[in-house]
Amino acid sequence: MTGHRLDLVRGFTLVELMIAVSLLAMMGILLGTSITTVMGAIQDNRELQDRYHAARVALGRVQRELAMAYVSRHQAESGATKTIFVGKPNKLQFTYMGHRRVARGGLESDQGVVEYALEKSSTGLARLVRREKVIIDDRPEKEGRREVLADGVRKLEFAYWSMDKEEWESDWKVEIDRAAEEQRQKEQQAALATGMTGNAALANAVVKQANRRDQERHGPEEQWLPVRVRVRLVLSTLDEDLDLEFETQTRVRIARPLDFQQAYKPGDFQNSLNPYAPIPSTTPSMFNPQAILSGQQPPPAPAGGTP
Repeated sequence: MTGHRLDLVRGFTLVELMIAVSLLAMMGILLGTSITTVMGAIQDNRELQDRYHAARVALGRVQRELAMAYVSRHQAESGATKTIFVGKPNKLQFTYMGHRRVARGGLESDQGVVEYALEKSSTGLARLVRREKVIIDDRPEKEGRREVLADGVRKLEFAYWSMDKEEWESDWKVEIDRAAEEQRQKEQQAALATGMTGNAALANAVVKQANRRDQERHGPEEQWLPVRVRVRLVLSTLDEDLDLEFETQTRVRIARPLDFQQAYKPGDFQNSLNPYAPIPSTTPSMFNPQAILSGQQPPPAPAGGTP
């Protein structure tokens, strides 16, 4: 009877303890591996969302500021200002009207110079850098405040739509820094033509014909901006085959150089090669774009009358 009681209170054997400990260890390993996998997936998803967010913010900013790009013939007699639109396959500099003034009494306006380009980082990959100069002078390519918009950039590409050629260009360069001098040269040419012919009307007709020829073409030589710009941004990942690629397009609202000495008419912005160009005093509901493209419906005249 006593021996039977001893059998009832006997503990686990060494083999049983080793088996129990092994099972607990295996369960712990499986649980730890599962937790590590889940945490890694959460971290990868968070990093992926950050990459998408950085790309959306960067491209959105490029898109908004490109829409406000411009060049101007109206300049000081001293030639102390220079407006530009210098586009390369992987770099873009332009003057725009989208600067926000945040400091009261600051020597700045809503105009400025913006540059988007890539530069090498310490990690070996490139990063997208934005440079802004808030004062337009005769050196827009110098100085300015720099900020990083996106890291780990594999590629940055720009393309510029030519309205006349109806194709994408890889380069586009417009620089206006001698507008006042060019205007004086035109006036001198008109005066010379008047003196040679003795007919002021003929001289004015020659000048108008030259201006009309300039208006029929819209390339860099005529100092027009591209009507559209395409931006392609590729962000790197651990696997190059899985890189994140983003692309967007934006329309430049003011393609023609500003010239305050010349009166603008609504018809100046109505071009058959660009039916979607801004039409003053006209809303999209007033015309059918498909009908305009097919030639069934002409572009509508502005509210002020037929130009």
